[in-house]
Formats: sequence, structure tokens, C-alpha cells
Amino acid sequence: MRLIDWNISYAGEISSKIRYLKSILTDDSVLLLQEVKPTAYLALKAEFGSRFDLYYSLDYRRPGRFDREARKLGVLIAVKKGVPVTRAGVIERSPFPDRTMYVETDDDNQTLKLLALHSLTGVGYLATKSVQFDSFSEFLNDYQPDVIGIDANEPKQDHYDYNKMVFFDNGPGARGFFEEAANIGLKDAYILSHAEHAMMNGVPLATSHIVKGRGPVRYDHLFVRKEMKISKIGYHYEEAVAAGSDHALLICDIVRE
Repeated sequence: MRLIDWNISYAGEISSKIRYLKSILTDDSVLLLQEVKPTAYLALKAEFGSRFDLYYSLDYRRPGRFDREARKLGVLIAVKKGVPVTRAGVIERSPFPDRTMYVETDDDNQTLKLLALHSLTGVGYLATKSVQFDSFSEFLNDYQPDVIGIDANEPKQDHYDYNKMVFFDNGPGARGFFEEAANIGLKDAYILSHAEHAMMNGVPLATSHIVKGRGPVRYDHLFVRKEMKISKIGYHYEEAVAAGSDHALLICDIVRE
């Protein structure tokens, strides 16, 4: 199974992003995408709808009459066509349900609970960012996902140990989310597959985004069950930027037993 997590970015042409996805998609891929505008969703559905079933957050939390563009950045999960889906929806108790999507599959009596999330930015949303993370943690405790793909807009300073991460979030929300992911048996897939080594102060483990005036950060994360066997995982930053995003595409190949 190939897990692909990517903030495709609301800016730029969707056609180039689709071409990039086509070059890396396998028949058993699972897509977890953020910043998917309605027009991008229609294009993705037209291209991949014959191979994958697409679940889009704005179909579950539809934009209202007075919603502006900030409420039209959806999250999408795509799974192989024909795989039975038993549950799908958004986190209703989140301040921005439209930036969440969960899908639960049951293939050959093997349940897989998928969750895709997009954090708010503290600069734009102040305390709401921390409250949003609180809602994520609450949902993790109830849903017990097997896979999370998230653009967390965190941390400020990366580390193998989340307890030693430094967060932008002024509230307890971001740290609480990373803690709850660990509490329910999830591990950052990149960290899980890479031996720990001496950290360079201020340097992220991998580059998934570059913040103007701050430099590279690792905002994008895949969390998986610790018992999942990872054959390879990588952040593809240059290729993703060339395709029109400002975030790395994260690929994680899981060996199914």
C-alpha cells in the first residue's frame, strides 16, 4: 500500500499536479490531500475517478452562502475503487470541519481507518489554531485512526522526540495533538523508519515547506500504527514544487502481511 500525503496548494494549475500524481500513483495507493479547492476536486475526480473513490470534505461540510475562500479549502481522501467504505465524514466539533476528512475501509475483513487534516495557521487564526488541534485530539481518542496525513503548520523546531519539539502554537493544542497520536499507538512514519542521529539545532529532519524569513520546516507528517512495516518513505520537495505546490509530497510504502 502506498500512502501519499500532499498539500497540493490552492495556487497554481491543477493540471501539473495531476501529472505529478499520475507519475507516482500505484493501484493500491491511498491519497490524503489538503488545500483542495472545488475546481481542483472536479479535475481530480475526472482524472482518477475510474480508478479511485474520492471522498471530499466539502461534500460533507458544504460552504454556506456567506463563506469566503478560507472555507473552501477542502481535504480529500482517495481509496482504490471498489474497496468497501463503512464510514466517512468530517470532524463536526472542529472549528473548521472542512479541513478534515476521515474514511474507514473494510477490505477482506481488514479495517483501515484513514484521517486527513489541515491545521490552521496561528498567524491567521490566533487562538483558534490551538482549539482546532484540541478537536483533532478529541477525535483521535474516539476514532483511533490507523493513518493520519496532516499539514500541521508545526513544529517550529523539529525533533525525533515530540516532547523536545518547539511549537508555534501559544496554546496547548499542537503539543497535545502530537502527544495524543503517540498515546493511541501512532508514530511519525518518517521517524519510525529512520534511525535517530544527532540533531542539528534549528534544522528539520526533512524539508516539507519553506517559510519566508524563517527557512525550511517539516510541517507535513504521516502518522501510522507502530506495527506497520515501512519499506520506504521520503519527502519529495523539489518535484512537488516543480508541479506547482509549496509543500513536499510525502510517499510512504507499507508492506502488507
